[in-house]
Amino acid sequence: MNMRRIFALARRVMCQILRDVRTVALLVFAPMFVLAIGAVLFRSEPARLALGIVNEDAGISLPMTGEMIIGERIVNTLAEGDVFELVPLDQNEIDERLRDGAVEGVLILPVDLSATFQHERQVTLDLRLEGSNPSQSTLITARVTEAAMKTFAGLATGGALPGARSAELPVRVNATYLFAGEMFDTLDFVAPVYIAFLALFFVFLLTCVSFLRERSQGTFERLMATPVNRIEIVLGYMAGLGLFALLQVAVIVLFTVWVIQINYLGSLALLFVIVALLAMVGVNLGILASAFARTEFQVVQFIPLLIIPQALLGDVFWAIEDMPAHLQVVARFMPITYANRALRDVMLKGWGLAEIWPNLAVLAGIAALLLVLGALTMRREV
Repeated sequence: MNMRRIFALARRVMCQILRDVRTVALLVFAPMFVLAIGAVLFRSEPARLALGIVNEDAGISLPMTGEMIIGERIVNTLAEGDVFELVPLDQNEIDERLRDGAVEGVLILPVDLSATFQHERQVTLDLRLEGSNPSQSTLITARVTEAAMKTFAGLATGGALPGARSAELPVRVNATYLFAGEMFDTLDFVAPVYIAFLALFFVFLLTCVSFLRERSQGTFERLMATPVNRIEIVLGYMAGLGLFALLQVAVIVLFTVWVIQINYLGSLALLFVIVALLAMVGVNLGILASAFARTEFQVVQFIPLLIIPQALLGDVFWAIEDMPAHLQVVARFMPITYANRALRDVMLKGWGLAEIWPNLAVLAGIAALLLVLGALTMRREV
């Protein structure tokens, strides 16, 4: 083993990389870019959960303490914490507000709540949940139960209800779901964004490498000398690469649904359409990115700039509402944001094309914009 030859080869590799200014810049600034976004997200304060309150409790009159409204006391206990933002509602607004996402849950306090508790020393609370996020539903149920127990324990120890002991104060929360349900777990909630991110990532990588190889082999030089225009070239490559992208999408979707066996409510065909449209965005994004890369190494360096921010800001790990305002603006330009929304609406809510078409329209618009930009950035190599 000759150390001199080893150092000579190492020096050659280092000099080759240092001569590539673009690669060096990506090595330095790409990690800083991703770390800065992650730092802002991890240090941001989560938004409060919107909990609707339908308080119809008429209360009761006690000889010693006067009027007592248990429903009002439960509401005050819930308001003391930093978990919920309470939203007063009427009975006829419940389903509408849960469906449009204005609230994540609704606590219904009936007119006879205080009277029932006075006579039976137990109470059942009606909690309606949106249900598409299992961890969120579990948190709401637990905090509502905790607040009710705290309220009733305070009534017993404070003497508001004579003769009652805390051990005789069972509280039951009857939770019902508008979407999904108890059979859905965390994996079922994560599966839509899992599918979207993998589809975008692998299709982007496949397109970048394939397009770069065509450029390095001189194929573009020969194509640009023919009557074929730039849009036709991009469309041709998009159709060719898109076939393999759709094959990859089919593998991802079918493996997730049939092998991992996630629960879903909507149409499998519509699910495939959404991911296929996102794959077309990935193909066009890969074509555009490849115009600024000269080597496969530079292609890999584009992943922290174009793909990882999609995971951080695209409603994958953090809800957009929990992000700082300036990052929320950026998140709304991410194509994966709209794919995730559409996939969750189909898989967790069972919605159809009539409800999710705005997200599909945005995805199609982004794909068309990337197609045009890819054609504009295409140039002959000298």
